[in-house]
Amino acid sequence: MTPQTLQPSKVGKTKKPERQSPNFRKYSEVRTREHLLPEEVELMRSAIKKSKGRHAHRDSTIILLCYRHGLRVAEVASLRWEQIDWNGGTIYVKRVKKGTPSVQPLSGLEIRTSTSSATRLSC
Repeated sequence: MTPQTLQPSKVGKTKKPERQSPNFRKYSEVRTREHLLPEEVELMRSAIKKSKGRHAHRDSTIILLCYRHGLRVAEVASLRWEQIDWNGGTIYVKRVKKGTPSVQPLSGLEIRTSTSSATRLSC
């Protein structure tokens, strides 16, 4: 008898080389910090104001609120004028993703920019 050599089966699963996703690097390797500096926020707001767009003032105010209160896009989209207490200087934020709703104080700059937005909307 002649010795038989075993050949690997060509049917079934074959081992494929692992592919890396395009986002294989950790975020901490790409960026050293995960937050914006106040100067960067002001640069964004001034760039929006310089664009002279139809809603430039509104967009600038939204960026300020997002930055100061840590709002997500869904939280900003669900904001209503009734959630802002102008006399008390507070904003009621309904959190998403299992967050706890909270009442947060508004700073003077936020109140001034928001009230000028409100007067523009009511005209």
